[in-house]
Amino acid sequence: MNKEITLSTAAQNALPSGVRKMFELAKKYPDTINLTLGEPGFTAPEHIIRAGMQALEDKKTKYTPNAGIKELRDAIAYKLEKENGIKCDPNKNLIVTAGATQALMLAMIALVDPGDEVIIQGPNWPDYKGQIDMVNAKTVYARVSAENGFKMTADVIEPLITERTKLIIINSPSNPTGGVLEYEDLLKIAELVKKHKIFVISDEPYEKLVYDGFVQKSLASIPGIEDYVLTVNSFSKTFAMTGFRVGYICANETIVENLIKLHENMIASVPEPMQLAAVEAIYHGEEDVRRMVEYYDRNRHRIVDGLNCIRGFSCLCPKGAFYVFPSIKDFHMTSREAAEYILEKTHVVTAPGDAFGPDGEGYIRICYASKYEDIEEALRRMKIAFGTK
Repeated sequence: MNKEITLSTAAQNALPSGVRKMFELAKKYPDTINLTLGEPGFTAPEHIIRAGMQALEDKKTKYTPNAGIKELRDAIAYKLEKENGIKCDPNKNLIVTAGATQALMLAMIALVDPGDEVIIQGPNWPDYKGQIDMVNAKTVYARVSAENGFKMTADVIEPLITERTKLIIINSPSNPTGGVLEYEDLLKIAELVKKHKIFVISDEPYEKLVYDGFVQKSLASIPGIEDYVLTVNSFSKTFAMTGFRVGYICANETIVENLIKLHENMIASVPEPMQLAAVEAIYHGEEDVRRMVEYYDRNRHRIVDGLNCIRGFSCLCPKGAFYVFPSIKDFHMTSREAAEYILEKTHVVTAPGDAFGPDGEGYIRICYASKYEDIEEALRRMKIAFGTK
């Protein structure tokens, strides 16, 4: 590096995305099927788009309150009590953010000091580790695997708690595994919170993308731990609104007061048209969600059944999100080598498991939110390339 250019430690230590690297490698094949990016396979519903457009036509182009417009905070509070069992004062316990990603970063800055320890699931969404690094804290991995249903349970977490542990992040349904935490699992995590007085972020952007009759519960609905749990959510995955960049945090009043100060210094506020589109999603988007979940469920069964018939793959059927995380250990390669080999032989792009932390080694991630026809073609190519069991 040029000595005249001195970057921060956080910038120098930031790791490039392992998923993006696969995108670059795939560019040399004109017929690639991309099953990597965690993006819903739909555009946002028309009525939600129209709500945002109407707001623009009404010239709602000014700054909004740092915490978010009242209409959206009221709608989120209504949703949280009705669907999640979380009592939330919209004027004290809520802040609207630029997606769940900014919500998580705000919470990280508000809660964690340099040298503190943050426990996350391994394998995990890579941005958790990136954000922990940005506040100069230490990542501690709670290892999960297919053998325990990719569940970050209390018995996995507790041995990792030390006097430096400041925060635990749980993510159910999970990216990249699709694993879910049952209510009984949450109750045991709640006991840990009471015992150790540790903050927990419950990251819930896939809450409605669940299958096989699974009922998603929120950690913050359990009495006695309200002051220690920050519920993070967004409209991106559930309503196919990734480009709208609207998320939120529900938390203790003192925490929210400080989140608002930090938020003002980051982006000030989320655009009002996007917030009004989110209001529309809460009150009138349930049928859209039901339709999308049915589509993903069909894809889920097809990808799991298909992979388990192909030599080299072993795939657990997930109960949530829109990812599978099949083992590729029978390839006798690293996850990166296997992903590149699959790309070379089939022109199907997958994400290497090590892109999701060291505990992702031995797996790849496939997003099944794609077109059903693309999944069929990807499976056909892999069956030809690797054979059947």
